[in-house]
Amino acid sequence: MNPQAMEGLRGHFHAQGIDAALLSHPSTLTWLTGYAPPIQTGPSPFEGGPALGWWREGELTFLASNLESAAVAASGVGVREYLGYTIDEPLHNMAHLTAALRDLLGGSPTKGKVAIEEDMLLAAVRDALRQSLPDASFVRCDGAFDRLRAVKSTDEIERLRKAVAVCDRAQDFVRRHAQPGMSEIELWGALKADLEVGLGGRIPVLVDLVGGLRTAEIGGLPGGYRLQPGDPLLLDIVPRVDGYWGDNTDTHAIGARGAEMDKIYRVVRQTLRRAVEAVRPGLRARDLDAQMRGDIQRAGYPVYPHHSGHGLGASYHEEPRIVPYNDLPLQAGMVIALEPGVYLSEIGGVRLEDVVLVTDAGCEVLTTHLREDGSAVNHRG
Repeated sequence: MNPQAMEGLRGHFHAQGIDAALLSHPSTLTWLTGYAPPIQTGPSPFEGGPALGWWREGELTFLASNLESAAVAASGVGVREYLGYTIDEPLHNMAHLTAALRDLLGGSPTKGKVAIEEDMLLAAVRDALRQSLPDASFVRCDGAFDRLRAVKSTDEIERLRKAVAVCDRAQDFVRRHAQPGMSEIELWGALKADLEVGLGGRIPVLVDLVGGLRTAEIGGLPGGYRLQPGDPLLLDIVPRVDGYWGDNTDTHAIGARGAEMDKIYRVVRQTLRRAVEAVRPGLRARDLDAQMRGDIQRAGYPVYPHHSGHGLGASYHEEPRIVPYNDLPLQAGMVIALEPGVYLSEIGGVRLEDVVLVTDAGCEVLTTHLREDGSAVNHRG
């Protein structure tokens, strides 16, 4: 369990006069408990959907299938199990889930304000909830916890350190093994195997791994392109480790960089350095975004079309979003990825990304892949 998260949830619901809540977003449930639902193979035919959380009177109970109930219980939260996988009858897992929900709600108040994370809620579950509590007043709470989740607990920060260490390992592997003639997908296969063998198990992972002119397209999945001498090779890797997501990006060179590509790399590297040095509590996300975009523009290059950064946690993209609209001030305890870039269709692109922990005095850089000595660096505002 995450005591900081549970206390924040209680405070929010108390302030809103909410008596109970049905929580459905997997990232919310991971934030509250540390439970990491399996996502490697997508929706399961043996479940009525991802686990659900029922909050009432300060207590949280999960509804989970018989395949996941043990993993949920290991997180320290109460669990109501329903039959998902079975060989004794057809797979009526949704019927079993909604029956378990109705049974759980049988002891709940029939009146009062009930919050719902509805964006991720299956229609059958929503209908069962409303039918079971006909006199309740329902309010949506999607996104209500985004700012609470942005400031990490000590345990969350340690999980994020482990996740970004995997990212650093990935960049080191590519730096040592990428060579002319190797295809992007061959390199990815070797890299994925190295990461999973090193961790001792499979990991969910998102990746951009592209070489040559494909780097100007910002990213993409590895394919059959074979690397050529002088190519840029962009790796943006986002693995989930113990429920939390790491992230970093480097643009490697296959052999020596050409003069223009070297200039672009230095511009992006300096932009990232200045951004890291600027991070401090109270700085608005939009102002950090503007600084990075301005540095790229003043260097004479087109401004990149994507975000300048984002928070990391139980989701791989969360608050604070480092984007032009966002007035959210940075706070100590936030963990953010910063990722400026330059993309030129005629020669390729460069993106570099570091992950930092906002501290009372500035920030700590958690990633090491862009530092020659591999040591931690603290920046004080």
